[in-house]
Amino acid sequence: MNLLVAIGASSAFFYSLLVMLFPQIFPEKMRYLYFDGASALVSFILLGRYLEQKTKNKVSAFMKQLLSLKPVKARIKVDGKEIEIPAENIVVGDLVVVKPGEKIPTDGVITKGQTEVDQSMLTGEANPVFKKEGDKVLGGSINKSGLIEIKALKSGKESTFYQIIKLILEAQSKKTPVGKLADKVVSIFVPVILIISILVFDIWYLIADNFQYGFLSAVSVLIIACPCALGLAIPIAIVATVGRGAKEKVLIKDPDVIENIKDIKVAVFDKTGTITEGKPSVIDKKIFNEELLDFAIPVLSSSLHPLAEAVKDYLNKDIFGDVKDIKQIPGKGIKGFVEGKEVIIGNSSFLKENGISVEMERLEKTSVYIAVDGKLIAVFYLEDKKKKEAKEVIKKLKERGIKTVLLTGDIKENAEKVGKQLGFDEIIGELLPSDKYIIIEKYQKDGNKVLFVGDGINDAPAMKKSDVGIAVWKASDLAKETGDIILLKNDLNLVLKSLKLSQESHKIIKQNLFWAIFYNSLGIPIAAGVLYPFFGILLNPVIAGIAMSFSSVSVVLNALRLYKKDFN
Repeated sequence: MNLLVAIGASSAFFYSLLVMLFPQIFPEKMRYLYFDGASALVSFILLGRYLEQKTKNKVSAFMKQLLSLKPVKARIKVDGKEIEIPAENIVVGDLVVVKPGEKIPTDGVITKGQTEVDQSMLTGEANPVFKKEGDKVLGGSINKSGLIEIKALKSGKESTFYQIIKLILEAQSKKTPVGKLADKVVSIFVPVILIISILVFDIWYLIADNFQYGFLSAVSVLIIACPCALGLAIPIAIVATVGRGAKEKVLIKDPDVIENIKDIKVAVFDKTGTITEGKPSVIDKKIFNEELLDFAIPVLSSSLHPLAEAVKDYLNKDIFGDVKDIKQIPGKGIKGFVEGKEVIIGNSSFLKENGISVEMERLEKTSVYIAVDGKLIAVFYLEDKKKKEAKEVIKKLKERGIKTVLLTGDIKENAEKVGKQLGFDEIIGELLPSDKYIIIEKYQKDGNKVLFVGDGINDAPAMKKSDVGIAVWKASDLAKETGDIILLKNDLNLVLKSLKLSQESHKIIKQNLFWAIFYNSLGIPIAAGVLYPFFGILLNPVIAGIAMSFSSVSVVLNALRLYKKDFN
């Protein structure tokens, strides 16, 4: 990139230096000094670079915001004593003490204490999240209220916070196919411009017998043709795209998707954990005795079963009393004694086995029955709730002319029920991971670009095979590693934002390339002196330098328009 400017400025400077020191070797009509031109040229080039750097700093504002959250120190327990170490030196299994107001240095699980955690920069959750013993916390989030002790699940450099930074840096440094093409163009463009510059000098000097104009025109061609704008066109657009994506909670790992996403014809979604919340939730209830229900809380709390946890979370009551003689029967339920009262919790068959009449079964729902001292006191109905925004997202994808497909390992009846409610074009259930892969491959063989949105380990092969893989926020580590895009918030609307962002980014890239080529195509003939025979206009190298600098700044400013776009 700098070769043309270096040759142009050096030519002007060293020619002037020779004229100044050894004027006798030059004819009188060739004794001109261009020190002012060379210095002005370099000054304008540096001004352009300075403006470019300022705009790049603006693009990287979110990156700086992330880095400002980087935990620096950590307090670990060793033989009962607290020792302060660099956060990046934490290893798996370390017991880390985090005081109120401090940053949590790595991903871990709380072993002592409870608190509220501000993890908005990592997850997009606006309000602090309550965390207690047994809950996981993310490195980079802020401990708001209580003293906690966590057991490190990852080393300092492997925490969620560090991985996000690493992925952003990797994504910003990658080149798209268009970017690689621009590099090839520049590698041909520079030698061609050098040849044109020599020819321009030859024409002016040999044909027009004007060394001064030939020299000025040749230098102007070198300077104005400097492909800085062409070289900046792609990288600055990628940096802006990744930065704006991170701000919108869309982490673009692989900028190549900017090329692919504009041509997506089929959008494929996993069901459990992607379209649905991935865990059971209470959607209805019948409570016959509120007071006796309090005796069920200790029994529910003693179970790690997802259904028991869902009911306990829904009731959200304090635990009183101890559970005695607790018994868990796999596939049926749990029972025990609280304050002398027998509590039985489970499905209808389990209660009937214990002599309790059940007449309210809803076969289409998952039901949890609670009985105290032989009497049915409550029944809760649960299901894996569909994400509230899912239906609207599917609708908007279809409005874009994209076919929507639901693929799941769940039974066909459940798949059909959820898929039809949300309006999917095609629904296929009871699939193995390899089946999903084959279906993606079939769509691609039919000439379709495929987008896959998933969350689980079983989705990773299909995600890797698809043209664009998107991992939702609560996806497994393997799915996040495989995906091209990671959603940093539990919101499927980010899929639409990803599409819009990539499409706008591709437009910016094409506009940048157009303007970069336009500037050179227009500027080179003028610099060569094509207007001189008609209008007496000859471009000074200084003016050429200004024009070249502004061409670079223009593509940067065009890329920055991404920050003013509305992606909602």
